[in-house]
Amino acid sequence: MFVPSLGKIVVAGNGGLTNFDQLIQQTAVANYVVKAADVGLPQSLVRTNYTNFAPRFGFAWRPISRTVIRGGYGIFFGTDSLYRYDGFSDTYPFALINTFSATATNPLLLTVSNPFPASKASTSGTTSPSAEPSNNPTQYLQSWNLTLERELGGGTVLEVAYAGSKGTHLPREYVLNQQPLIPGVKAGPRPIPVFSSINTFADVSNSRYNSGTVTLRRRLTDQIFFRGTYVYSKSIDESSNTGGVVAADYPVAQNSYDLAAERGRSAFDVGHTFAVSFIWQPKFSRNLFLRGWQLSGTTTAYTGPPFTPKVANFDITTGGAGRPNRIAKGTLPNPSPDQWFDRTAFPVVPVGAFQYGNSGRNVLDGPGTFSLNTSLSRRFRLGETKAVQFRWESFNITNHTSLGLPQTQVDVLNGATISSAKAPRQMQFALRLEF
Repeated sequence: MFVPSLGKIVVAGNGGLTNFDQLIQQTAVANYVVKAADVGLPQSLVRTNYTNFAPRFGFAWRPISRTVIRGGYGIFFGTDSLYRYDGFSDTYPFALINTFSATATNPLLLTVSNPFPASKASTSGTTSPSAEPSNNPTQYLQSWNLTLERELGGGTVLEVAYAGSKGTHLPREYVLNQQPLIPGVKAGPRPIPVFSSINTFADVSNSRYNSGTVTLRRRLTDQIFFRGTYVYSKSIDESSNTGGVVAADYPVAQNSYDLAAERGRSAFDVGHTFAVSFIWQPKFSRNLFLRGWQLSGTTTAYTGPPFTPKVANFDITTGGAGRPNRIAKGTLPNPSPDQWFDRTAFPVVPVGAFQYGNSGRNVLDGPGTFSLNTSLSRRFRLGETKAVQFRWESFNITNHTSLGLPQTQVDVLNGATISSAKAPRQMQFALRLEF
């Protein structure tokens, strides 16, 4: 992989490849390729971190009757996802792409009998490697919570909770060796001219999450139970996905030299969530066909996730930008699928400006979601050790339309329109045998 601190491609292992040196000398980047042992790196290229310390503690306290206070704190270290390293597979110098092209001036140079003449060989795929720091820190999450639970009487319990977390050294992808912009003049040369874009994976992102929750639980009788919960939360980060493939996170980073400018609401942030669930198991002990049935359901309503206005057609070499400027809030008083946000509030950066768009990441909200799900089930005993359960389930039983995210590109004809929706009503029947 390409190691940013060295400015070179470092080959993992002990460098014992067949014809290794010969293959490197055939390319234009031979002076930028070294072996791990030659630069003092381990065979894995990434140094091991032996200083990770993850303490955790929790408590429960009953200050007065029918009241409990609980809390906790912990540090949790993470590990890199394997899919991140797909960018390091089948890469130079382990894989070389050689091309042999015929020329009109000498048609006999490349023939069927001599299809691979050395004088016509050209190598590609060597100037766009993937990178990762050799001293990459370990990603970790600090998590804390505090809960007050109070029994109000009559089978009713009120719970008020706060939960928070802070992610540090979280993984993200960005483009190293990006052409810097000189405002109003041009796109400058790449810092390392021999290479083009270098996709870099590094644990350099951070996040912050805070939430407040109010829950009411009550058992009316021994036959019915319900639970209602409201959550107000906010999640902020600099990248919500390692590869930036989440729709709201594209492009991966507008300016790789100012990754902190990507700080904004997480792509999965949901501000308000309300959920109610119930279970009803009536007792018809005298009726063989009615007893044993259970009816349950959940109702969920939550606000929509954020998204980022983007530009579809731009060329950084002519002064374009991947994000537009923002000259107004961009929301509409009565948004509809035909126009969810105001595109005129997001003009495209003029060609030749050589400036980044000033519109931030995840500055607008998508449509919310409402869903009512129900379930009817009964368990039939077949002797002492066998049983069969019948279950009917319905998802989104009201067939409420919950819209998807709009087209976020402001410079296309269907920009700001919504052409998708979440799943309609679905039903299923199931039989489960127990032995």
